[in-house]
Amino acid sequence: MTYLFMAKIPQSALACIVLLFFAFSGCEEDKEIVTYSNLDVSHIKDFQYIPKDSVICRLISQHQDFHTTQIESFESHYDVIGFDKEGNELTGYADVEKGERYGKGIIEDETGREIEIDVEWMGDGKLKAKDGQGNIWELTIEE
Repeated sequence: MTYLFMAKIPQSALACIVLLFFAFSGCEEDKEIVTYSNLDVSHIKDFQYIPKDSVICRLISQHQDFHTTQIESFESHYDVIGFDKEGNELTGYADVEKGERYGKGIIEDETGREIEIDVEWMGDGKLKAKDGQGNIWELTIEE
């Protein structure tokens, strides 16, 4: 049997060739990074089921301009802040449906206790919140 070409390739060179093959075969095209300035939310109709801590949820919330939005034309999830009677800070969120003045949400008191609330849109980034025991708070939408 005759070999036309027989070369001895060092094992380290062979290992490098194999590693380079796997490295380049797994490469993908660079994907565009989504930022606030290039975020397109026009195709998202209903994002109320996105988890509150989701980055996209926060970007969508920031994309809304609540100062110029009419009550009939929005559907959104808002991060809110307020204070109780003792001056302790309350934080949470409120969801207000499209065309509605009322919505629901959850606020958290200084001890970390979550309180379910019903909210009413008051305008100018303000919401009136009421819980099941009749406690009332004025909340402000965080910008």
